[in-house]
Amino acid sequence: MASKSNRSTWTSTAGKWSWSLGHRGNRVRLFQKRSGGVFYREVWIPGRGRDRACLHTSDRGEAERLGKQLLAALLTGKDGGIPGGKITLGELWLRYSQENHAFLDNKPSAKRDSALRAKVLMGYFGKACDVRRLTANDQAGFTRARLAGGIKYGDGQVTRPTRARSPESDLILLHAMLNWATRVRINGERWLDSNPLAGIRRPKEKNPKRPVATWERFVATRAAMQDFAREAETEQERMRWYRMELALVLAEATGRRLSSIRHLRWEDLDFEVGEIRWRAEFDKTGIEDVVPYPALFWEEMRQSRKKIGAVGGWLFAAEKNPAATMDRHLFDKWLTVAEKRAGLRKLDGGIWHPYRRAWATAKKHHPIKDLAAAGGWRDTETLLQCYQQPDKDTLLEVTSEVRKVREIRRRG
Repeated sequence: MASKSNRSTWTSTAGKWSWSLGHRGNRVRLFQKRSGGVFYREVWIPGRGRDRACLHTSDRGEAERLGKQLLAALLTGKDGGIPGGKITLGELWLRYSQENHAFLDNKPSAKRDSALRAKVLMGYFGKACDVRRLTANDQAGFTRARLAGGIKYGDGQVTRPTRARSPESDLILLHAMLNWATRVRINGERWLDSNPLAGIRRPKEKNPKRPVATWERFVATRAAMQDFAREAETEQERMRWYRMELALVLAEATGRRLSSIRHLRWEDLDFEVGEIRWRAEFDKTGIEDVVPYPALFWEEMRQSRKKIGAVGGWLFAAEKNPAATMDRHLFDKWLTVAEKRAGLRKLDGGIWHPYRRAWATAKKHHPIKDLAAAGGWRDTETLLQCYQQPDKDTLLEVTSEVRKVREIRRRG
């Protein structure tokens, strides 16, 4: 009589590997459908039957790790990989961060920000929290705790008291994960039947700090930078202020984010055609733009290039390493120094971004689509809500309007 195969080891049939882990009632079967193909896992769900899912790996070691992980979840009751089962916040974040294509397409900085927010969420709710049972009271409790500070997360870190923007951003991530889980299907069934927090409003900042840099502020700051350049005792110091003036001019004239400006290369400026190429890899949205600018702008650029004496490379090369760009924090530092020299008070709520808001506000009369494309916004709603601000000139135009609404009298 032939002996039964040993279930505690991998077996191969026609080049296809398989292995059954666990015991009856709590068993995970790993197998390949074809030789050298990806592995699948299969479990038995009481009342439903077999549940299969692709493990997206053809490596036996990785398949074994995932199988043991699922078996451990089954044995402890944390069946987050099975439709209708408990879905823990920790499992939700893990799968969201590894499988959601929209998240994976984000820039590294955005991923790091989301990972930090996930740690805060798990610090409050706990990794083992069953997200199916979240309620409006749970969301409200998190908001209060986040505003007050004191949530322990990560490696012994503790949140500080904050404004409404922080809990709002944390909850945006939580809602995004929950919505994503409702679109994930396992054997044709939704992993999460519905978002338990759907329709529950997130906290909003009642008086958000969104300062706008005025034209007068720009002129005074630029003059201070020019004074610093004239008074410089070394060539390195003079070049620093030439470059800072160039950065300020670009911020005021283009309305672009500092991250995009500081990563510009001279090769991105087409002086002949009159366009700037804004590279996707250095833009928050990850999309490349080519934007035209007027003749007066290009005259400014020619003067700056002549003073700096550059023909190629980074516009804002690091002082000690021309192959790298100047550190982000140095831009903040030197702009603050120049504003202080100009006798200006630091704006509460921004350093460079107020110039982006000023650019958007001054151009409110242009079509919103063109304005968004020129400034690098993909979401016109964000442009309208967060960047374009009321200004006195426009308000005066509104209040000075003499046209009246009149009744239309029809002739009998």
